[in-house]
Amino acid sequence: MSLAADTPASRTVFDGGAEQASLAASAAFFESSPSAVVLGVPSAQDPAVTALTGQAAAAAAGLGIPLLVAEPGSEEPVAAELDRLGSESVVLFGAAPAGGWQQAVGNRTQVPGPADASGFASALGLDAEAAAVDGLVAAIAAMERGERLSVPGLEAPAAAPSGSPSPSGSPAPSGSASPSGSASPSENTGELPDFDASPTPVDAVVLTTADPASAAAVATSRAAGAEVHLVETADPRADAETIEFLRGHRDDGIYAVGAAFGGTENFRAQTAVALDGAELPGGGQTVFPGRRMVALYGHPSGGSLGVLGEQGLEESIRLARETAAQYQPYSEEPVIPALEIITTVASSEAGEDGNFSAETPVEELRPWVEAAQEAGIYVVLDLQPGLSTFLDQAVRYEELLRLPNVGLALDSEWRIEPGQRHLEQIGSVDAAEVNEVSAWLAALTREHVLPQKVFMLHQFNLSMIRNRDQLDVSHPELAVSLHADGHGTPGEKLDTWNVMRAGLQPEIWPGWKNFHDEDTPMLTPEQTFTQVSPKPWFISYQ
Repeated sequence: MSLAADTPASRTVFDGGAEQASLAASAAFFESSPSAVVLGVPSAQDPAVTALTGQAAAAAAGLGIPLLVAEPGSEEPVAAELDRLGSESVVLFGAAPAGGWQQAVGNRTQVPGPADASGFASALGLDAEAAAVDGLVAAIAAMERGERLSVPGLEAPAAAPSGSPSPSGSPAPSGSASPSGSASPSENTGELPDFDASPTPVDAVVLTTADPASAAAVATSRAAGAEVHLVETADPRADAETIEFLRGHRDDGIYAVGAAFGGTENFRAQTAVALDGAELPGGGQTVFPGRRMVALYGHPSGGSLGVLGEQGLEESIRLARETAAQYQPYSEEPVIPALEIITTVASSEAGEDGNFSAETPVEELRPWVEAAQEAGIYVVLDLQPGLSTFLDQAVRYEELLRLPNVGLALDSEWRIEPGQRHLEQIGSVDAAEVNEVSAWLAALTREHVLPQKVFMLHQFNLSMIRNRDQLDVSHPELAVSLHADGHGTPGEKLDTWNVMRAGLQPEIWPGWKNFHDEDTPMLTPEQTFTQVSPKPWFISYQ
Protein backbone atom coordinates (compact mmCIF):
# COMPACT_ATOMS: atom_id res chain seq x y z
CA MET A 1 0.00 0.00 0.00
CA SER A 2 1.47 3.33 -1.02
CA LEU A 3 -0.20 6.72 -0.92
CA ALA A 4 0.67 9.35 -3.50
CA ALA A 5 3.07 12.10 -2.52
CA ASP A 6 1.07 15.29 -2.09
CA THR A 7 2.27 18.84 -2.75
CA PRO A 8 1.01 22.19 -1.47
CA ALA A 9 0.37 23.15 -5.11
CA SER A 10 -2.30 20.47 -5.53
CA ARG A 11 -5.56 22.28 -6.31
CA THR A 12 -7.71 19.89 -8.31
CA VAL A 13 -11.37 19.06 -8.96
CA PHE A 14 -12.47 15.45 -9.37
CA ASP A 15 -15.36 15.79 -11.81
CA GLY A 16 -16.85 14.29 -14.95
CA GLY A 17 -19.42 12.14 -13.15
CA ALA A 18 -19.14 9.39 -10.56
CA GLU A 19 -16.92 7.12 -12.65
CA GLN A 20 -14.37 9.73 -13.77
CA ALA A 21 -14.28 11.36 -10.34
CA SER A 22 -13.59 8.01 -8.68
CA LEU A 23 -10.70 7.30 -11.07
CA ALA A 24 -9.26 10.78 -10.56
CA ALA A 25 -9.38 10.47 -6.76
CA SER A 26 -7.68 7.09 -6.90
CA ALA A 27 -4.92 8.46 -9.14
CA ALA A 28 -4.42 11.50 -6.89
CA PHE A 29 -4.20 9.66 -3.58
CA PHE A 30 -2.85 6.16 -4.27
CA GLU A 31 0.42 5.14 -5.89
CA SER A 32 -0.42 1.50 -5.29
CA SER A 33 -3.00 -0.63 -3.50
CA PRO A 34 -3.15 -4.42 -3.09
CA SER A 35 -6.91 -4.33 -3.47
CA ALA A 36 -9.70 -2.02 -4.58
CA VAL A 37 -13.48 -1.84 -4.34
CA VAL A 38 -15.33 -1.80 -7.67
CA LEU A 39 -18.96 -0.69 -7.89
CA GLY A 40 -20.85 -1.66 -11.02
CA VAL A 41 -23.54 0.92 -11.82
CA PRO A 42 -25.82 0.06 -14.73
CA SER A 43 -27.95 3.19 -14.31
CA ALA A 44 -27.74 6.16 -11.98
CA GLN A 45 -31.55 6.08 -11.79
CA ASP A 46 -31.60 2.60 -10.29
CA PRO A 47 -33.06 2.88 -6.75
CA ALA A 48 -30.55 0.31 -5.50
CA VAL A 49 -27.56 2.46 -6.47
CA THR A 50 -27.64 4.66 -3.36
CA ALA A 51 -27.64 1.70 -0.97
CA LEU A 52 -24.95 -0.11 -2.94
CA THR A 53 -22.83 3.04 -3.02
CA GLY A 54 -23.06 3.32 0.75
CA GLN A 55 -21.95 -0.27 1.18
CA ALA A 56 -19.11 0.02 -1.32
CA ALA A 57 -17.96 3.31 0.21
CA ALA A 58 -17.86 1.80 3.69
CA ALA A 59 -15.81 -1.14 2.42
CA ALA A 60 -13.30 1.19 0.75
CA ALA A 61 -13.03 3.64 3.63
CA GLY A 62 -12.87 0.88 6.22
CA LEU A 63 -10.16 -1.07 4.38
CA GLY A 64 -8.23 2.00 3.28
CA ILE A 65 -8.41 1.19 -0.45
CA PRO A 66 -9.79 3.05 -3.50
CA LEU A 67 -13.37 2.80 -4.71
CA LEU A 68 -13.75 2.72 -8.50
CA VAL A 69 -17.09 3.09 -10.27
CA ALA A 70 -17.63 0.96 -13.37
CA GLU A 71 -20.32 2.40 -15.61
CA PRO A 72 -21.33 0.87 -18.94
CA GLY A 73 -18.48 1.38 -21.39
CA SER A 74 -15.94 2.31 -18.68
CA GLU A 75 -14.46 -1.14 -18.24
CA GLU A 76 -11.14 -0.26 -19.87
CA PRO A 77 -10.37 2.82 -17.68
CA VAL A 78 -11.21 0.83 -14.55
CA ALA A 79 -9.01 -2.06 -15.69
CA ALA A 80 -6.18 0.37 -16.46
CA GLU A 81 -6.42 1.95 -12.99
CA LEU A 82 -6.36 -1.47 -11.32
CA ASP A 83 -3.22 -2.27 -13.34
CA ARG A 84 -1.60 1.01 -12.27
CA LEU A 85 -2.43 0.31 -8.63
CA GLY A 86 -1.05 -3.22 -8.88
CA SER A 87 -4.21 -4.57 -7.24
CA GLU A 88 -4.35 -8.35 -6.90
CA SER A 89 -7.91 -8.54 -5.60
CA VAL A 90 -11.18 -6.62 -5.86
CA VAL A 91 -14.27 -6.34 -3.69
CA LEU A 92 -17.30 -6.23 -5.98
CA PHE A 93 -20.61 -4.47 -5.46
CA GLY A 94 -23.47 -3.83 -7.83
CA ALA A 95 -23.97 -4.96 -11.39
CA ALA A 96 -21.29 -6.62 -13.49
CA PRO A 97 -20.59 -5.23 -16.98
CA ALA A 98 -22.58 -6.81 -19.79
CA GLY A 99 -19.72 -9.18 -20.58
CA GLY A 100 -19.00 -10.07 -16.94
CA TRP A 101 -16.73 -8.69 -14.26
CA GLN A 102 -13.60 -9.89 -16.05
CA GLN A 103 -13.93 -7.00 -18.51
CA ALA A 104 -13.22 -4.53 -15.74
CA VAL A 105 -11.17 -6.52 -13.21
CA GLY A 106 -9.39 -9.14 -15.28
CA ASN A 107 -8.29 -12.33 -13.53
CA ARG A 108 -7.92 -10.74 -10.10
CA THR A 109 -9.39 -12.45 -7.06
CA GLN A 110 -13.03 -11.42 -6.76
CA VAL A 111 -14.51 -10.97 -3.30
CA PRO A 112 -18.32 -10.62 -3.26
CA GLY A 113 -19.32 -7.41 -1.52
CA PRO A 114 -21.32 -8.20 1.61
CA ALA A 115 -24.81 -6.85 2.11
CA ASP A 116 -25.16 -7.10 5.90
CA ALA A 117 -23.11 -6.52 9.04
CA SER A 118 -22.14 -10.16 9.52
CA GLY A 119 -20.80 -10.28 5.98
CA PHE A 120 -18.73 -7.13 6.57
CA ALA A 121 -17.22 -8.81 9.61
CA SER A 122 -16.56 -12.25 8.09
CA ALA A 123 -15.56 -11.31 4.55
CA LEU A 124 -13.85 -7.95 5.14
CA GLY A 125 -12.99 -7.96 8.85
CA LEU A 126 -14.90 -4.72 9.36
CA ASP A 127 -17.22 -3.82 12.23
CA ALA A 128 -20.36 -2.40 10.65
CA GLU A 129 -23.92 -1.44 11.49
CA ALA A 130 -26.85 -0.48 9.31
CA ALA A 131 -27.69 3.20 8.76
CA ALA A 132 -30.21 5.16 6.71
CA VAL A 133 -29.24 6.21 3.20
CA ASP A 134 -30.24 9.82 3.91
CA GLY A 135 -27.20 12.07 4.01
CA LEU A 136 -25.12 9.58 2.05
CA VAL A 137 -22.12 11.81 1.33
CA ALA A 138 -22.02 13.24 4.86
CA ALA A 139 -22.03 9.71 6.27
CA ILE A 140 -19.15 8.68 4.01
CA ALA A 141 -17.20 11.84 4.85
CA ALA A 142 -17.37 10.88 8.54
CA MET A 143 -16.13 7.30 8.09
CA GLU A 144 -12.96 6.36 9.98
CA ARG A 145 -10.75 3.30 9.64
CA GLY A 146 -10.63 1.25 12.80
CA GLU A 147 -13.99 2.47 14.06
CA ARG A 148 -17.44 0.96 13.86
CA LEU A 149 -18.77 1.87 10.42
CA SER A 150 -22.30 3.21 10.04
CA VAL A 151 -23.06 1.89 6.57
CA PRO A 152 -25.83 3.62 4.56
CA GLY A 153 -28.10 1.04 2.95
CA LEU A 154 -26.73 -1.95 4.83
CA GLU A 155 -29.24 -4.73 5.33
CA ALA A 156 -30.10 -6.13 8.73
CA PRO A 157 -28.40 -9.49 9.44
CA ALA A 158 -30.29 -12.45 8.03
CA ALA A 159 -29.95 -16.04 9.22
CA ALA A 160 -28.46 -18.36 6.59
CA PRO A 161 -30.54 -21.43 5.64
CA SER A 162 -29.58 -24.43 7.75
CA GLY A 163 -26.83 -26.52 6.20
CA SER A 164 -26.10 -24.12 3.34
CA PRO A 165 -23.50 -21.56 4.41
CA SER A 166 -21.68 -19.67 1.67
CA PRO A 167 -18.13 -20.89 1.05
CA SER A 168 -16.52 -17.79 2.57
CA GLY A 169 -19.04 -17.36 5.35
CA SER A 170 -20.36 -14.20 3.69
CA PRO A 171 -23.60 -13.72 1.78
CA ALA A 172 -23.77 -13.90 -1.96
CA PRO A 173 -22.74 -10.70 -3.77
CA SER A 174 -25.08 -7.89 -2.89
CA GLY A 175 -25.95 -7.32 -6.50
CA SER A 176 -27.07 -10.90 -7.14
CA ALA A 177 -30.28 -10.36 -5.23
CA SER A 178 -30.57 -6.61 -5.74
CA PRO A 179 -32.76 -4.74 -8.20
CA SER A 180 -29.61 -3.60 -10.00
CA GLY A 181 -29.17 -7.04 -11.53
CA SER A 182 -25.59 -7.96 -10.64
CA ALA A 183 -24.06 -10.95 -12.34
CA SER A 184 -23.04 -14.00 -10.38
CA PRO A 185 -19.37 -14.24 -9.34
CA SER A 186 -16.96 -15.99 -11.70
CA GLU A 187 -14.67 -18.89 -10.94
CA ASN A 188 -12.15 -16.33 -9.61
CA THR A 189 -14.21 -15.80 -6.45
CA GLY A 190 -12.08 -16.05 -3.32
CA GLU A 191 -11.31 -14.49 0.01
CA LEU A 192 -9.77 -11.10 0.62
CA PRO A 193 -6.01 -11.50 1.25
CA ASP A 194 -4.44 -9.91 4.31
CA PHE A 195 -2.95 -6.44 3.88
CA ASP A 196 -2.45 -3.34 5.96
CA ALA A 197 -3.76 0.10 5.11
CA SER A 198 -1.25 2.93 5.01
CA PRO A 199 -0.58 4.05 8.61
CA THR A 200 0.06 7.66 7.55
CA PRO A 201 -2.82 9.68 6.07
CA VAL A 202 -2.36 11.72 2.93
CA ASP A 203 -1.79 15.45 3.51
CA ALA A 204 -4.93 16.64 1.79
CA VAL A 205 -8.39 18.06 2.34
CA VAL A 206 -11.39 17.61 0.09
CA LEU A 207 -14.44 19.85 -0.38
CA THR A 208 -17.68 18.29 -1.53
CA THR A 209 -21.38 19.01 -1.78
CA ALA A 210 -24.01 16.44 -0.84
CA ASP A 211 -24.37 15.32 -4.48
CA PRO A 212 -24.50 11.48 -4.43
CA ALA A 213 -22.34 11.44 -7.59
CA SER A 214 -19.47 12.55 -5.33
CA ALA A 215 -19.80 9.60 -2.97
CA ALA A 216 -17.21 7.27 -4.53
CA ALA A 217 -14.49 9.92 -4.78
CA VAL A 218 -15.24 10.99 -1.20
CA ALA A 219 -14.88 7.36 -0.07
CA THR A 220 -11.49 7.09 -1.76
CA SER A 221 -10.46 10.37 -0.13
CA ARG A 222 -11.40 9.01 3.30
CA ALA A 223 -9.64 5.73 2.53
CA ALA A 224 -6.44 7.72 1.97
CA GLY A 225 -7.00 9.64 5.20
CA ALA A 226 -7.90 12.98 3.61
CA GLU A 227 -10.17 15.22 5.67
CA VAL A 228 -13.46 15.89 3.91
CA HIS A 229 -15.36 19.16 4.40
CA LEU A 230 -19.02 19.22 3.32
CA VAL A 231 -20.19 22.56 1.85
CA GLU A 232 -23.64 23.84 0.93
CA THR A 233 -22.32 25.89 -1.99
CA ALA A 234 -19.68 24.65 -4.41
CA ASP A 235 -17.50 27.72 -3.97
CA PRO A 236 -14.68 27.86 -1.38
CA ARG A 237 -15.22 31.64 -1.04
CA ALA A 238 -18.88 31.41 -0.07
CA ASP A 239 -18.67 30.53 3.60
CA ALA A 240 -16.58 31.97 6.42
CA GLU A 241 -16.28 28.55 8.06
CA THR A 242 -14.91 27.01 4.85
CA ILE A 243 -12.45 29.88 4.45
CA GLU A 244 -11.20 29.31 7.99
CA PHE A 245 -10.99 25.56 7.35
CA LEU A 246 -8.89 26.02 4.21
CA ARG A 247 -6.59 28.53 5.86
CA GLY A 248 -5.89 25.92 8.49
CA HIS A 249 -4.79 23.55 5.72
CA ARG A 250 -2.99 25.90 3.34
CA ASP A 251 0.09 23.64 3.25
CA ASP A 252 -1.96 20.58 2.29
CA GLY A 253 -3.28 19.50 -1.07
CA ILE A 254 -6.75 20.99 -1.56
CA TYR A 255 -9.25 19.13 -3.74
CA ALA A 256 -12.95 19.26 -4.56
CA VAL A 257 -15.42 16.69 -5.89
CA GLY A 258 -18.11 17.45 -8.45
CA ALA A 259 -18.85 19.44 -11.59
CA ALA A 260 -20.52 22.16 -9.51
CA PHE A 261 -17.06 23.50 -8.54
CA GLY A 262 -16.58 24.69 -12.12
CA GLY A 263 -13.44 22.77 -13.04
CA THR A 264 -9.87 22.88 -11.82
CA GLU A 265 -8.94 26.31 -13.22
CA ASN A 266 -11.91 28.01 -11.59
CA PHE A 267 -11.40 26.10 -8.34
CA ARG A 268 -7.75 27.14 -8.15
CA ALA A 269 -8.66 30.80 -8.57
CA GLN A 270 -11.41 30.66 -5.94
CA THR A 271 -9.21 28.70 -3.54
CA ALA A 272 -6.51 31.35 -3.89
CA VAL A 273 -9.06 33.96 -2.81
CA ALA A 274 -10.21 31.81 0.12
CA LEU A 275 -6.63 31.36 1.29
CA ASP A 276 -5.30 34.88 0.86
CA GLY A 277 -8.09 37.27 -0.16
CA ALA A 278 -9.87 39.72 2.11
CA GLU A 279 -13.35 39.00 3.34
CA LEU A 280 -16.30 41.21 2.48
CA PRO A 281 -18.15 43.30 5.06
CA GLY A 282 -20.26 40.77 6.94
CA GLY A 283 -17.87 37.86 6.25
CA GLY A 284 -17.27 35.47 3.40
CA GLN A 285 -16.04 36.34 -0.06
CA THR A 286 -19.14 36.02 -2.24
CA VAL A 287 -21.60 38.89 -2.22
CA PHE A 288 -24.98 37.16 -2.32
CA PRO A 289 -26.86 35.32 -0.84
CA GLY A 290 -24.75 35.73 2.30
CA ARG A 291 -25.88 39.31 2.86
CA ARG A 292 -28.21 42.04 1.63
CA MET A 293 -27.07 45.63 1.13
CA VAL A 294 -28.69 49.00 1.78
CA ALA A 295 -26.92 52.00 0.25
CA LEU A 296 -26.94 55.78 0.25
CA TYR A 297 -26.75 57.05 -3.36
CA GLY A 298 -25.24 60.31 -4.54
CA HIS A 299 -22.09 62.37 -5.00
CA PRO A 300 -19.97 63.88 -2.22
CA SER A 301 -20.27 67.36 -3.78
CA GLY A 302 -23.79 67.99 -2.48
CA GLY A 303 -27.37 66.91 -2.02
CA SER A 304 -28.62 67.74 -5.52
CA LEU A 305 -27.45 64.31 -6.76
CA GLY A 306 -28.70 62.21 -3.87
CA VAL A 307 -28.86 61.67 -0.15
CA LEU A 308 -25.20 60.67 0.12
CA GLY A 309 -24.09 64.27 -0.53
CA GLU A 310 -26.43 65.91 1.96
CA GLN A 311 -23.90 65.52 4.78
CA GLY A 312 -20.18 65.04 5.25
CA LEU A 313 -18.22 61.81 5.22
CA GLU A 314 -18.54 60.91 8.90
CA GLU A 315 -22.27 61.66 8.94
CA SER A 316 -22.76 59.62 5.77
CA ILE A 317 -21.07 56.64 7.41
CA ARG A 318 -23.35 57.01 10.42
CA LEU A 319 -26.49 57.41 8.29
CA ALA A 320 -25.61 54.40 6.11
CA ARG A 321 -25.29 52.23 9.22
CA GLU A 322 -28.54 53.51 10.68
CA THR A 323 -30.43 52.97 7.43
CA ALA A 324 -29.19 49.42 7.00
CA ALA A 325 -30.02 48.61 10.62
CA GLN A 326 -33.68 49.49 9.99
CA TYR A 327 -33.90 46.56 7.56
CA GLN A 328 -32.29 43.91 9.75
CA PRO A 329 -35.49 42.92 11.64
CA TYR A 330 -37.04 41.86 8.30
CA SER A 331 -34.07 39.94 6.88
CA GLU A 332 -32.72 36.49 7.64
CA GLU A 333 -29.39 37.54 6.10
CA PRO A 334 -27.08 40.20 7.55
CA VAL A 335 -27.92 43.64 6.12
CA ILE A 336 -24.71 45.47 5.23
CA PRO A 337 -24.52 49.26 4.82
CA ALA A 338 -23.19 50.57 1.50
CA LEU A 339 -22.40 53.77 -0.38
CA GLU A 340 -23.20 54.07 -4.08
CA ILE A 341 -21.06 56.97 -5.23
CA ILE A 342 -21.73 58.66 -8.57
CA THR A 343 -18.17 58.60 -9.85
CA THR A 344 -18.65 60.12 -13.30
CA VAL A 345 -21.52 62.62 -13.44
CA ALA A 346 -23.60 63.19 -16.57
CA SER A 347 -23.29 66.84 -17.60
CA SER A 348 -25.14 69.27 -19.84
CA GLU A 349 -21.75 70.63 -20.93
CA ALA A 350 -19.41 68.72 -23.23
CA GLY A 351 -16.37 69.45 -21.09
CA GLU A 352 -12.74 69.47 -22.18
CA ASP A 353 -12.91 65.88 -23.43
CA GLY A 354 -16.27 66.45 -25.13
CA ASN A 355 -18.01 63.43 -23.58
CA PHE A 356 -20.68 65.24 -21.51
CA SER A 357 -19.48 63.44 -18.34
CA ALA A 358 -17.51 64.91 -15.45
CA GLU A 359 -15.03 62.38 -14.06
CA THR A 360 -14.40 62.74 -10.34
CA PRO A 361 -10.66 62.47 -9.57
CA VAL A 362 -9.56 59.32 -7.75
CA GLU A 363 -7.94 61.45 -5.04
CA GLU A 364 -11.31 62.99 -4.24
CA LEU A 365 -13.00 59.60 -3.88
CA ARG A 366 -10.27 57.75 -2.01
CA PRO A 367 -11.06 59.20 1.48
CA TRP A 368 -14.68 58.02 1.10
CA VAL A 369 -13.67 54.55 -0.04
CA GLU A 370 -11.06 54.08 2.66
CA ALA A 371 -13.34 55.38 5.43
CA ALA A 372 -16.07 53.02 4.27
CA GLN A 373 -13.62 50.12 4.23
CA GLU A 374 -12.54 50.85 7.79
CA ALA A 375 -16.20 51.08 8.87
CA GLY A 376 -17.21 47.75 7.26
CA ILE A 377 -19.23 49.47 4.53
CA TYR A 378 -19.35 48.38 0.90
CA VAL A 379 -18.84 50.92 -1.91
CA VAL A 380 -20.22 50.87 -5.46
CA LEU A 381 -18.76 53.27 -8.01
CA ASP A 382 -21.50 54.46 -10.38
CA LEU A 383 -20.66 55.49 -13.95
CA GLN A 384 -22.68 58.00 -16.04
CA PRO A 385 -20.49 58.03 -19.16
CA GLY A 386 -22.21 60.33 -21.63
CA LEU A 387 -20.50 59.85 -25.00
CA SER A 388 -17.69 57.82 -23.45
CA THR A 389 -17.88 54.03 -23.21
CA PHE A 390 -18.39 52.36 -19.86
CA LEU A 391 -15.09 50.52 -20.22
CA ASP A 392 -13.12 53.68 -20.97
CA GLN A 393 -14.43 55.20 -17.76
CA ALA A 394 -14.12 52.05 -15.63
CA VAL A 395 -10.39 51.71 -16.28
CA ARG A 396 -9.85 55.24 -14.89
CA TYR A 397 -10.80 53.88 -11.46
CA GLU A 398 -8.85 50.63 -11.55
CA GLU A 399 -6.83 51.48 -8.45
CA LEU A 400 -10.03 51.86 -6.42
CA LEU A 401 -11.60 48.75 -7.94
CA ARG A 402 -8.56 46.78 -6.77
CA LEU A 403 -9.83 47.28 -3.22
CA PRO A 404 -11.89 44.37 -1.83
CA ASN A 405 -14.90 46.43 -0.74
CA VAL A 406 -15.47 48.25 -4.05
CA GLY A 407 -17.88 47.23 -6.83
CA LEU A 408 -19.07 48.88 -10.02
CA ALA A 409 -22.41 50.15 -11.39
CA LEU A 410 -23.29 51.06 -14.98
CA ASP A 411 -26.07 53.65 -15.31
CA SER A 412 -27.23 53.29 -18.91
CA GLU A 413 -29.73 56.18 -18.62
CA TRP A 414 -26.69 58.41 -19.10
CA ARG A 415 -25.00 56.52 -21.96
CA ILE A 416 -25.76 58.65 -25.03
CA GLU A 417 -24.78 58.62 -28.71
CA PRO A 418 -23.36 61.49 -30.83
CA GLY A 419 -26.03 64.12 -31.41
CA GLN A 420 -27.94 63.19 -28.25
CA ARG A 421 -28.10 65.26 -25.08
CA HIS A 422 -28.83 64.27 -21.50
CA LEU A 423 -32.48 64.63 -20.38
CA GLU A 424 -33.67 64.92 -23.98
CA GLN A 425 -33.96 61.14 -24.21
CA ILE A 426 -33.25 58.09 -22.11
CA GLY A 427 -29.80 56.72 -22.85
CA SER A 428 -29.07 53.09 -23.59
CA VAL A 429 -26.30 50.53 -23.95
CA ASP A 430 -25.97 47.26 -25.81
CA ALA A 431 -25.23 44.06 -23.93
CA ALA A 432 -21.99 43.72 -25.90
CA GLU A 433 -20.59 46.88 -24.26
CA VAL A 434 -21.71 45.70 -20.83
CA ASN A 435 -19.98 42.36 -21.46
CA GLU A 436 -16.71 44.12 -22.24
CA VAL A 437 -16.83 45.75 -18.82
CA SER A 438 -17.80 42.58 -16.97
CA ALA A 439 -14.98 40.63 -18.64
CA TRP A 440 -12.47 43.33 -17.72
CA LEU A 441 -13.70 43.60 -14.12
CA ALA A 442 -13.75 39.82 -13.66
CA ALA A 443 -10.17 39.54 -14.94
CA LEU A 444 -9.07 42.34 -12.61
CA THR A 445 -10.75 40.64 -9.66
CA ARG A 446 -9.11 37.30 -10.40
CA GLU A 447 -5.68 38.78 -11.10
CA HIS A 448 -5.59 40.59 -7.77
CA VAL A 449 -7.09 37.70 -5.73
CA LEU A 450 -10.10 39.74 -4.65
CA PRO A 451 -13.43 38.63 -3.23
CA GLN A 452 -16.46 38.68 -5.51
CA LYS A 453 -17.58 42.14 -6.64
CA VAL A 454 -20.99 43.74 -7.11
CA PHE A 455 -21.54 44.47 -10.81
CA MET A 456 -24.72 46.52 -10.98
CA LEU A 457 -26.83 47.49 -13.99
CA HIS A 458 -29.33 50.32 -13.55
CA GLN A 459 -32.55 50.05 -15.55
CA PHE A 460 -36.10 51.41 -15.42
CA ASN A 461 -36.99 51.10 -19.11
CA LEU A 462 -36.60 48.03 -21.31
CA SER A 463 -34.85 50.06 -24.02
CA MET A 464 -32.01 51.01 -21.67
CA ILE A 465 -30.18 47.68 -22.08
CA ARG A 466 -30.44 46.37 -25.62
CA ASN A 467 -30.19 42.60 -26.14
CA ARG A 468 -30.35 42.09 -22.41
CA ASP A 469 -30.75 38.35 -22.86
CA GLN A 470 -27.18 38.32 -24.21
CA LEU A 471 -25.62 39.63 -20.99
CA ASP A 472 -22.74 37.43 -19.88
CA VAL A 473 -23.52 36.42 -16.31
CA SER A 474 -21.03 33.55 -16.20
CA HIS A 475 -18.15 35.29 -14.40
CA PRO A 476 -17.89 33.80 -10.88
CA GLU A 477 -15.86 36.85 -9.84
CA LEU A 478 -18.95 39.05 -10.16
CA ALA A 479 -22.37 39.21 -8.51
CA VAL A 480 -24.49 40.78 -11.27
CA SER A 481 -27.41 42.87 -10.00
CA LEU A 482 -30.22 44.45 -12.03
CA HIS A 483 -31.26 47.59 -10.18
CA ALA A 484 -34.86 48.70 -10.89
CA ASP A 485 -34.79 52.49 -10.65
CA GLY A 486 -38.44 53.42 -11.24
CA HIS A 487 -40.05 56.09 -9.06
CA GLY A 488 -43.63 57.15 -8.37
CA THR A 489 -46.44 55.54 -6.41
CA PRO A 490 -45.89 52.10 -4.86
CA GLY A 491 -48.09 50.58 -7.54
CA GLU A 492 -46.12 52.24 -10.35
CA LYS A 493 -42.83 51.16 -8.84
CA LEU A 494 -43.99 47.56 -8.47
CA ASP A 495 -45.16 47.57 -12.09
CA THR A 496 -41.69 48.71 -13.15
CA TRP A 497 -40.14 46.09 -10.89
CA ASN A 498 -42.14 43.30 -12.49
CA VAL A 499 -41.42 44.49 -16.04
CA MET A 500 -37.69 44.76 -15.34
CA ARG A 501 -37.56 41.25 -13.87
CA ALA A 502 -39.46 39.60 -16.74
CA GLY A 503 -37.09 37.32 -18.65
CA LEU A 504 -34.20 38.16 -16.32
CA GLN A 505 -31.48 35.53 -16.15
CA PRO A 506 -31.78 33.60 -12.87
CA GLU A 507 -28.11 34.34 -12.08
CA ILE A 508 -28.90 38.07 -11.72
CA TRP A 509 -29.72 39.48 -8.26
CA PRO A 510 -32.57 42.06 -8.35
CA GLY A 511 -32.13 45.44 -6.67
CA TRP A 512 -34.50 48.30 -5.77
CA LYS A 513 -34.28 52.06 -5.28
CA ASN A 514 -36.25 54.28 -2.90
CA PHE A 515 -36.54 57.99 -3.80
CA HIS A 516 -37.00 60.47 -0.95
CA ASP A 517 -38.60 63.13 -3.14
CA GLU A 518 -40.02 61.38 -6.22
CA ASP A 519 -41.78 58.44 -4.52
CA THR A 520 -45.34 59.17 -3.33
CA PRO A 521 -45.07 57.88 -0.70
CA MET A 522 -41.64 56.30 -0.24
CA LEU A 523 -41.84 52.76 1.09
CA THR A 524 -40.65 52.17 4.63
CA PRO A 525 -37.91 49.56 5.27
CA GLU A 526 -40.58 47.11 6.44
CA GLN A 527 -42.68 47.70 3.32
CA THR A 528 -39.63 47.41 1.04
CA PHE A 529 -38.78 44.00 2.45
CA THR A 530 -42.33 42.69 2.86
CA GLN A 531 -44.26 44.14 -0.11
CA VAL A 532 -41.61 43.86 -2.83
CA SER A 533 -41.36 40.30 -4.10
CA PRO A 534 -38.90 38.77 -4.42
CA LYS A 535 -37.17 40.60 -1.61
CA PRO A 536 -34.45 42.81 -3.19
CA TRP A 537 -30.80 42.08 -2.46
CA PHE A 538 -29.53 45.63 -2.93
CA ILE A 539 -31.57 48.69 -1.95
CA SER A 540 -30.36 52.23 -2.49
CA TYR A 541 -31.71 55.62 -1.37
CA GLN A 542 -31.66 58.68 -3.61
